Amino acid sequence: MSLSLGELINQSLDKIKKAITKKQFELKQSIDEAQQLKEYFDANHLITVYQQCIQSKQVKLIELALFDIKNLVEQGFFAGEQLIGEKRVIEVILDIVISCQQEKEETVQIHMIKAIQAIMTNRRHHIYGELITKVFSMLINLHAVSKIVAIVNASKEACQKIVSTYFQRLEDYGILTEEEFQQAIQKQGNQGQLVLGKCRAMINAEQYMRSLMTSLIDEVQIYTERKQVYDRQIEDLNQMKVINLDLHEPNLRNVTVEKNQIQVNVTNEQNIKNGKFGWCVVCRNSASQYCKETKVPICSKECKFIHLNQMNNFSQCYQHSSNSDQYCKDALEILEMLCQLSQRDNTNPQLSQMIIKCKILSLELIYEALAQSDTILQNKPKLIQILKEQLLESLLKNSLSTEKQLLILTLNIFIQLIWKVRSHLKKELEALIENVYFKFLDSSNSSFDHKQYTLKVFNKIMTKPRVVIEIFVNYDCSLGQNNLLKKILDMQCRIVQGRFSKQEFQASITQNQETYLKSLCLDNYYGYIKCLKEFCEQNEDQQNVIQVQQLEDQEETAIQSQQLSQDPIEKQKQMKLEMNKAVQKFNFKPEHCIKHLLACQFMETRDPKLFAQFLWENRDLNKDKLGELFGCSSEFNQQVFQQYIDFMNFKDLQIDEGLRYMLEFFTLPGESQQIDRIMEKFASKYCIDNPGIYQSAQAAYTLSYLLMMLQTDLHNEKNLDKMTIPQFVNLAKGINDGENLPQDLLLGFYQRIQKTPLALHAKEQAKRALEQANQVDQRKRHAMLAKEAEESLKKWFKEHPNQDAYFYANSIEHVKSLLQQTWSAIFASISVFLEQTEDQQQILLCFETIQSFIQLMGRFDLDEEKDTFISFLQRYCTGIPNTYRQILGVQALIKAAIQSGQYLRKSWKVALQLVSRLETLHQVVKKIKVDSPQKENYNQEDIQNIERLFQSISYDQIDKIFNMSINLDSNSILEFIRALCELSKEEIKQNRTFLLSRMIEVADFNMDRIKIIWSRMWEIMREHFLEVGCHKNVDLAIYAIDQLKQLSCKFLQQPELANYHFQKEFLMPFEQIFSHSQAQSQYKIQLREYLLSCMCMITNVCFNSLKSGWKIIMSIVNQALQEDQQQLIRLCVQITDKIMEDVNNQQVNQEIYMELIQALIKLTKNKDINIVENAIKQLKTLVDHIALIKRNDNKFLDSLWIPVLSSLSILYSDERVAVQQLSVQTLFDLLQKHGVYQSNEFWKMILRGVIRPLFDEIQFSKLQYTKQQQSKKSITSTCKMTFLLFTDLVISQIQQMQPCLNDLIDIYIQLILQTQDHISILCLQSLRKIIQNVGQSLTEDNWNLLIEQIQHLLSQCSPTELFEAFNLDEDFQKPLDELLKEEIRPKKFSFKINAQECSSKQQIQEKCLEILEVQVTQFQNQITQQNKQLILQLFQEQYQKCKRFNTNIYMRYFLEQWAVQWNFVKRSSQEFDDLENNNTTQSKQLSFINVEFLAAKVIVQLSNDPLAFIEQLIQRFLDAYNGFSQPLHRQDSLNGNLEQLRHLESQIVISRLQLLFMETVFPQLKQNLKSKVVSKWLIQLLKAGLNVSGVENKEYNKVLVNLLEEIINCENNVF
Repeated sequence: MSLSLGELINQSLDKIKKAITKKQFELKQSIDEAQQLKEYFDANHLITVYQQCIQSKQVKLIELALFDIKNLVEQGFFAGEQLIGEKRVIEVILDIVISCQQEKEETVQIHMIKAIQAIMTNRRHHIYGELITKVFSMLINLHAVSKIVAIVNASKEACQKIVSTYFQRLEDYGILTEEEFQQAIQKQGNQGQLVLGKCRAMINAEQYMRSLMTSLIDEVQIYTERKQVYDRQIEDLNQMKVINLDLHEPNLRNVTVEKNQIQVNVTNEQNIKNGKFGWCVVCRNSASQYCKETKVPICSKECKFIHLNQMNNFSQCYQHSSNSDQYCKDALEILEMLCQLSQRDNTNPQLSQMIIKCKILSLELIYEALAQSDTILQNKPKLIQILKEQLLESLLKNSLSTEKQLLILTLNIFIQLIWKVRSHLKKELEALIENVYFKFLDSSNSSFDHKQYTLKVFNKIMTKPRVVIEIFVNYDCSLGQNNLLKKILDMQCRIVQGRFSKQEFQASITQNQETYLKSLCLDNYYGYIKCLKEFCEQNEDQQNVIQVQQLEDQEETAIQSQQLSQDPIEKQKQMKLEMNKAVQKFNFKPEHCIKHLLACQFMETRDPKLFAQFLWENRDLNKDKLGELFGCSSEFNQQVFQQYIDFMNFKDLQIDEGLRYMLEFFTLPGESQQIDRIMEKFASKYCIDNPGIYQSAQAAYTLSYLLMMLQTDLHNEKNLDKMTIPQFVNLAKGINDGENLPQDLLLGFYQRIQKTPLALHAKEQAKRALEQANQVDQRKRHAMLAKEAEESLKKWFKEHPNQDAYFYANSIEHVKSLLQQTWSAIFASISVFLEQTEDQQQILLCFETIQSFIQLMGRFDLDEEKDTFISFLQRYCTGIPNTYRQILGVQALIKAAIQSGQYLRKSWKVALQLVSRLETLHQVVKKIKVDSPQKENYNQEDIQNIERLFQSISYDQIDKIFNMSINLDSNSILEFIRALCELSKEEIKQNRTFLLSRMIEVADFNMDRIKIIWSRMWEIMREHFLEVGCHKNVDLAIYAIDQLKQLSCKFLQQPELANYHFQKEFLMPFEQIFSHSQAQSQYKIQLREYLLSCMCMITNVCFNSLKSGWKIIMSIVNQALQEDQQQLIRLCVQITDKIMEDVNNQQVNQEIYMELIQALIKLTKNKDINIVENAIKQLKTLVDHIALIKRNDNKFLDSLWIPVLSSLSILYSDERVAVQQLSVQTLFDLLQKHGVYQSNEFWKMILRGVIRPLFDEIQFSKLQYTKQQQSKKSITSTCKMTFLLFTDLVISQIQQMQPCLNDLIDIYIQLILQTQDHISILCLQSLRKIIQNVGQSLTEDNWNLLIEQIQHLLSQCSPTELFEAFNLDEDFQKPLDELLKEEIRPKKFSFKINAQECSSKQQIQEKCLEILEVQVTQFQNQITQQNKQLILQLFQEQYQKCKRFNTNIYMRYFLEQWAVQWNFVKRSSQEFDDLENNNTTQSKQLSFINVEFLAAKVIVQLSNDPLAFIEQLIQRFLDAYNGFSQPLHRQDSLNGNLEQLRHLESQIVISRLQLLFMETVFPQLKQNLKSKVVSKWLIQLLKAGLNVSGVENKEYNKVLVNLLEEIINCENNVF
């Protein structure tokens, strides 16, 4: 517990009072005066007391005084800023304390150190100026001189605390100028930590104030919530009339300890619920505690400490911020002093240990200062200048020290410089690395400690990603700079590859040490790649990772490239990359280098100056190639050398030193002429840089040549007679244009060249280094190392006089180029190290490094480099892993596939090969039957190795590889699928299906990807499934189809958007397998049957979600229906039935209607009549449905009608009558139902494409079937039904078909002409019915065509052979009565008559005339006069022909007999009998009675003079009456037969004439009753009728009598 000021003063004075002696009156008086003082606010009045105590030289008093001073300072009880004279109180106190330094007592010195520490580190009063130097000098001196450990430690601790305080104070209260502020922003970015014109403490103070204000707002918010709860509770209690004594009104302050406090639930801006006391004032989490000192809510002790610290800083920040410049000045003085102390030379050997201790402490303090440094120190130019001018020199000297601790400290400080101020020390840091630390590693003179600590420094550098990136950007990507990062990695690569195994290092490095150094290199590589990996993971959300995308737009790529080209860092990086390539080409052939520089536009032409600049700036060039280039005689090469040597500076160098300097850059060629050219250019440049030393360039040239000769003479091992100094001097006489050079000068030349050659070849240098390493002890080697480093630094700074600009980089976009430049060295190291080491930890580290590299390489699309690492891993994954190295190799590749699968791309094939192999091995371990026919023989050792492998690798990891495919990006998943398919093909060759089954899993996992990506995935898998599905091995093919079916059922459950065809693409393999299966014919049906069963299942399971997939299903169905396999057809029927069940619900994609129709059409041709009938019914249902929903889509309907209706019409050719009738009925039902909505063009198309083929089928059907009576009757009935349906169709659809009537007439006429049988009769009957019903709709053109076609029919279908038979026999021209007078004898068969044909023509004639008769009787007004005359003429012609034929009974009798005989011989009589059955009763006779009287009827109606024709009819009537007489001859004679025939026919004629006269003739006669001939005719008819019996017709007789009565009445009236 801390004491108050009064208590502390009283306690202090009491202790001193007890310790003083009686003689110390002044001290006692001072104590009394101090105790008598009642009012005081500080302890300043005690200063005199403490001063007297220290001056007393009494140890006890000094200790008490120092102890009390320390306590009072720490408690802040001194008013330090008050003045005592010209000094501040705090300075006076410090002087008092320092005055104790002469005391020898250990305790006094320790108290003094602690008091000084308290004074120097107190926060209220700052010590500055000379006192700082004084304090540090004293403390460091104590540390160096004292041998007491406590004093040494105390002084060291005090120094560290003071340094930490001063530099921390600088960072807290230092303020940057505007220029410094901008530089700091550029360096680290402004993350809210920097504000122009404000120190960090002020910013923190403002944040502290904001947190307090937020806390107050929190209290108000919580109070408001509590008050509302309280008010509601009071209101409820009032209503209940109850008093609750525990209920108290809430306090405004949240931090209270009241019991029964009302609890509320409130959330803050971070959505965190309040704690008991609200939210923490520091971190804003729920606060269940509070700070007793400040009464604010906190959540933990840590937050309380932060809060109190913020409060203390807040109270001092504004006071201290005004001293910003002073703090900076103090830090500067401390740093400068420490740097000077660290450089003290050890001139006195007796003081060497003290000086070393002093150096060590100063370096430790410098390290502490840099560790505390941040923004202020890193951006203050004066402090940076101290680091440049003094610290770096100190580091150089101390790093070359033999003291191990000094080496470690310098390296640690170097790390701090790299981390914090590298931007200001770009050139200097590079110089140290290149010329000191690389020397430590590369030189045989450096110790093991130098090497191991240097590698540890590299580890610290390489594990800071920003440091690595900025080194790469500023050195490896900067023109004119060395590839520093690459060199660091290459240096370690050489170590791993056995650099220290060489003979020159055997004296300084043991084998164990070499192994340790290699392991350090490996650690560095691991740290390097790990830090880059973590850096990329942390920044990938803020940066755009560069990725190669196959679908990247070219324009976007061009824009990105343009943006990159505008970035100066990127420009330099690209150019540096080109320069590195140019270096490689130069080392192969310089001319190739020039061409490359021209190509990358480094030079526009072969510019010697630019080429020389390139050669000068790149030090990795082959020195031998350079020498050959410079010695070449070509003009261009000499110009290049001239420009190259102009970059060298020989000022103030002796000529041999100049030669030595020049020859460090290239090797002299072997030819003397080439050397001569080089020496000539050298001499010229040397004289320019050093004018007046030699008389002319010729003199310098001659001397240079002489020195080269001297080197050759002195250092040639074969030359035993070495040149002496006098000989050399003698040769040099008059060399300076006739003048001699000074002897001392020549002697110096000789001695320096004798000691060290001007230039050595690389092999010679290695040889000399080896000799030195073996002959020189460790101390001398160290001295040589120091000399090498100093000379190298001197040369380096001479070549790099200027400081290049520094680029700040913190973006992962540079990591790609960094990896490109550095991966090869690490790969080379790891590949070698893995083969050498047996250490399991190191092997594990190697593989982890490889995994990280694979991930990073993949992230930046460095596929070639990544594939190199994966191929390397593959080496350990072949065969059965039997070593730890191989097991880890397998583990590494598996982990790479899991962790870096996103980036494997084409390397997935390697990973999946391993997975496939592991699956085989796993089956072996689990004793599962290996599914490869190429079984391997595994012995017991192999089994044990495999078991050990799976103890290290979980089989779940294999599953994880496939499961994680869902996380792969769009490009990676495609490569994964591609590799999977490719390897699965290889497995299939071995009859293995592991990867095929896994492919289904992967497809299932990734089914939710965006459809365009899924489509591309499936495009790859589809080809593989197609190949497997078409495999010759049916079992494999069926397995693939089964897997595909399962996947399809899952995929098709997903809804498909409109206008997409992903389902179609997905199911396409089924169709292609069905079409292209390579299975043997006996197995192909089995395969196809299984495939169709899959389609049935998919149809049933996924019916409601199928859309574009229907296309494939129906395509397969249609292909299957082409096969004559009933088992396939039945499966197809299941699919079509399922579709048709739901067709009205419109679940089926309308795009497959045509395919469905095609399938149904094919089913109508099946052997099974049930399938056919069902298909026809479904076809009708489907067409009805389509016509309903597609009513407005004429284009679609046009493409629908012809296939459907044509197929129905073609079914007429089916031999099954039921099929014929159903198809015809369906055909005309469809046309009747939907024809009304169709266009004229449609009907034209139907007539030509459907009706005409139908009639053709009708025509040919009778020729294809057996001539059984039952079959022919069925054909006839079907044919009649067809014509009847068609006739009804035309009549009902006449409005739509009217323009097609001409086409209809043409079709009918053509059919009649082609058949001329009963079909023709049906045609004409149909046409007659059509004319009767729709004649009013016929146009004049229709009538004209109809008459014309009828006329044509009459001429083409006329039985001419019958009409012209009169000329066959002379008896045929005689009257029958004349022939009957004699006995008629039979005539031989002499005339071939086709009775059926003649009968058909006879009937065609009759039907044609009936059509004309309809036209005349019903539509006479629509017929033109011309057509009437034509019709009349036709009827008159027919009448005359038929009358003549009908009246010649004798000819007809014999013609009929001949016809019967000829048909019996030719075709058999049965056909004629059929004809009889199919036609009228007169069809057996060759007679034209019907035609005759039909013609007579029309002639009477149309004739202009009907009475003239009626006279012929009267005569025909009378002749019939005469022929009706009873036969006179025997019936068994020909005469009797003819008489009987005449009698019968006369009866028919009389009957027909009676009807004709009643209908037509009598009306005409009635109009001409006044004519005498009419009465004459009527009387003749009456008499003829009265003379015969058996042909009475009452109606006829009644009309005849009435007419006669009218005539009589008329005559009576006249009379």
